[in-house]
Amino acid sequence: NANPTVAVSSGSICNGSSFPMVPSGASSYVYTGGSAIVSPSTNSSYTVTGTSALGCTNTAVATVTVNANPTVAVNSGSICNGSSFTMIPSGASTYVYSSGAALVSPTTNTSYTVTGTSVVGCTNTAVSNVTVNAIPSVAVNSGSICSGKSFTMTPTGASTYVYSGGSAIVSPTSNASYTVTGTSAGCSNTAVASVTVNANPTVV
Repeated sequence: NANPTVAVSSGSICNGSSFPMVPSGASSYVYTGGSAIVSPSTNSSYTVTGTSALGCTNTAVATVTVNANPTVAVNSGSICNGSSFTMIPSGASTYVYSSGAALVSPTTNTSYTVTGTSVVGCTNTAVSNVTVNAIPSVAVNSGSICSGKSFTMTPTGASTYVYSGGSAIVSPTSNASYTVTGTSAGCSNTAVASVTVNANPTVV
């Protein structure tokens, strides 16, 4: 009786995946891996022994190549409410974002998953955490002074302040407005102080 002509599929998988061997040419098969489905972590070869209906045998070898999954990384960061953040991934050839795009504008602290695919089709993921900082509510006092006097601006609502007049203490000679920029956690907002200058009386 003729020995069967046994053939079996070879192929490649991504690390952590499984490969189904598909033999042909015989009636029954025995696999050195113990099963037709294998999950090697390195390149491997498996012998398949096929037996015909008449009890004659032959073998074939399946070669399985294991491709490494990409090491995907992506930046995290913080933005001010109302601003946008750009995710910049690395380690793969193409990327898919859980947000639908690399540019996001969350209104609350949010995490986004980035899936990277290598040139051989293997994938891995990374997470970008975006912190959203609130815009400070800046307020500042307005008031009036007599000509020749000074006025002190006292802002609230932020951590640090910058004054368009260069200082919190101003001495305008006519009615004036000053912009105060307050910053907290890198986010800024402004308020305007209006100073009215009253003329001194002319005493005779």
